Amino acid sequence: MIDTLLPVLPVLLLFLVGFSLQKISFFSSSSIADMKKLVSNLALPALMIQAFSSIEIEAKYLLLVILIFLTCGLMVILGKILAKPFKVKSPYFAFMMGGFEMGMFGYALFLGLYGQQHIGKLALVDLGQVLFVFFILMALLIKERGDVSHPSALLKQFITSPVILAIFSGLIISLLKPHVHPTPLLASLGEFIDMLSRLTVPLIAITIGYGIHFQKEGLKDSLKTILVRKGLAIVLLLLLNELVVVRWLGMHPMYRYGMMVMFLTPPPYVISIFMKQDDKRNMDYVANTLSLDTVISVLLIIVFASFY
Repeated sequence: MIDTLLPVLPVLLLFLVGFSLQKISFFSSSSIADMKKLVSNLALPALMIQAFSSIEIEAKYLLLVILIFLTCGLMVILGKILAKPFKVKSPYFAFMMGGFEMGMFGYALFLGLYGQQHIGKLALVDLGQVLFVFFILMALLIKERGDVSHPSALLKQFITSPVILAIFSGLIISLLKPHVHPTPLLASLGEFIDMLSRLTVPLIAITIGYGIHFQKEGLKDSLKTILVRKGLAIVLLLLLNELVVVRWLGMHPMYRYGMMVMFLTPPPYVISIFMKQDDKRNMDYVANTLSLDTVISVLLIIVFASFY
């Protein structure tokens, strides 16, 4: 476990730096918002271009993308079923089951554990859940808050997202790579994207650490949510890895590790953005759950990376 911890230790220290800065109110709320905007609009898209431009595209791998998309939907359905026996009344309990926070969390830990050279494999694993979050989860959240959103509006939001544009740009670059000869200009552009992408991990880690808050009120519901989510995620992870990644598709072992990191991440942070902002009770529940799940996810990923 110590050997596993050491590569990811710099990321953990950045989380701790962010959390420590929060305790002394180092940043204003607007400064943190600007840092997140910088990550989501510039640094993270640059990382997505790198990741998806190095993706290994094979027709049979699309099956994994589809299965992950369907798995996210299944987790939301199971969340709706399990909310009653676990006595969690919040309608957001089910939404907290579907999707994974990869962009603002998973990539940082994966890079710390396994390095930049395998990021294309993580990108393939991530694609199915990205499509689910943007097309299904966001639509459900918008419906829950009472807004009427036409499918064309969701599609416009999807195709104008910097992260989505970066993903498609990366996929196009991956397809064109074999037919394009390297030039000094392309090398310079690649260096620019690389420099920009290197901002992602430190900025994300610091802002996540800065945003971790725990509240005693509603803690029981948050713990129930995390218990159900992690339980479902681990069972589905083991099934998909063994039956699909290993036996059916015979994929490189690093895909198993990418699946492991993804399935152990917290729910998408976008939930807190697209829910009702004047619903204090549910806002506190979601914020508390995301903060607590972030810490638990870090520990679980380190444990699984050591023994799985």
